[in-house]
Amino acid sequence: MTGTRLRLDVLSDEALARIEETAFRLLSEVGIALEHQRATEMLHGLGCRVEGDRVYIPQDTVQWALDNVSPHRQFYNRDGSPAFSFGDGRLRFHNGGGLPFYYDPGTGARRQPLLSDVAAATRLLDALPSVDAVIPLLGPQDVPPPLLSVASTDTMLRNTSKPISAAAIDKAEDVLYVVEMAAACCGGMAAFRQRPTMYISVSPVSPLVFTEAVTAAIIAVAESGAPLTSLPAPSLGATGPVTLAGALAQQHAEVLASFVIAAAARPGAPVVYCSRISSIDLRTAVSIWGGPEVGMSGAAAGQLAHRLGFACDSYGLSSSSDLLDPQFGYERLANALMPALAGVDILSGVGSTHNVMAAGLEIAVIDDEIISLIKQIVAGYEVNDATLAYDVMKEVILRDGVFLGEMHTVKQVRKGALWIPKLGRSAGADETAGGVVAAARARAREILGSHQVKPLPDDVSRHLDEILRRARRELLGE
Repeated sequence: MTGTRLRLDVLSDEALARIEETAFRLLSEVGIALEHQRATEMLHGLGCRVEGDRVYIPQDTVQWALDNVSPHRQFYNRDGSPAFSFGDGRLRFHNGGGLPFYYDPGTGARRQPLLSDVAAATRLLDALPSVDAVIPLLGPQDVPPPLLSVASTDTMLRNTSKPISAAAIDKAEDVLYVVEMAAACCGGMAAFRQRPTMYISVSPVSPLVFTEAVTAAIIAVAESGAPLTSLPAPSLGATGPVTLAGALAQQHAEVLASFVIAAAARPGAPVVYCSRISSIDLRTAVSIWGGPEVGMSGAAAGQLAHRLGFACDSYGLSSSSDLLDPQFGYERLANALMPALAGVDILSGVGSTHNVMAAGLEIAVIDDEIISLIKQIVAGYEVNDATLAYDVMKEVILRDGVFLGEMHTVKQVRKGALWIPKLGRSAGADETAGGVVAAARARAREILGSHQVKPLPDDVSRHLDEILRRARRELLGE
């Protein structure tokens, strides 16, 4: 992307300040439900008032925490080599994680996913150029539930060399296994702490509830040295206010409270600000992720995060549709484009649909196309002598008026002057070839038939085998 990146300010500084003030009031006057004894004691020692299982966090304690966490910006590949940095003006993307349903690539039918599906999806995501970081896309149902996070992470590590994240974790013991696995791939725990190759998401329970398991997971992530992404997901009108302003204030308070706990556990812990606000269908009370509120809230969350100096990870490529139909396309484009224009650092959702409940390989391929379109829009365009093209116009207009064969046209097209789709059909296309979905399925098959991920060294593979065997013994009692 060029320095001309288009930017959209959704909220004024005054509006952002009022949201921040409301979040501070929530923490100091309403407090958080904290069901973890050690965390309660740590926060009490930082000046927080404790009444039963409710902890009230004053603004000066929040400020202490903001001064004692580190904004996570540098991402590393599986082997510890540098991948990319937030703040370079480029927009990044990653896939959704841990989805419970899968569109079978052969039949198109929706079914429960298997561990082998996690491997195929990961290998596809590794190949797609617009996917910058990879999470286990699916929650495999042929794995015992206590082993799901560990087994999924093991499979992911064997099938991508990109930056990685475990799917959202809510058990401290899982953190220890997945971090050890990531460390085995990048040279050991000391190397991992210096160059963490895996970031980990933990989700507080809206509104403002930190269960014992969730809090223990936040502490475990902070102490491991892995970057923490706090992932609250208030639902408008259900687990948060129905208004975007109120939900943003609540989400802001939940993220800040997570940072307070992380800083108390390990000052200097690396963190990323996240936004996952959705709405509900008022007719059915079902959570929906296709409405424009997802993108609108993500855009504002990016502004809130950047005011504090943090990178922002927002949801964007989302839809409520359970079909790959026009609704699928227009909802995810709208929800991704708005936060992209607002300057968020990384957008989630590649490969997922139906209210973040189902995933498919063809969806990931279509998302890769949508991302290329979004990047073309967000990049803007330059105005200079070459792009104004006065000399070219003067010559061509007075000659024959046809610009197609000009070297200027060739050079500018090569530089990206036009967005050229890879899946979409143009006028005159072969009508028997099928539409975008058919092309995406064919492209996914082609990628999986040819793309190979650099295998892990034998000693690293054996180390992962041992960690997985130990997890089976300790988590399953085998």
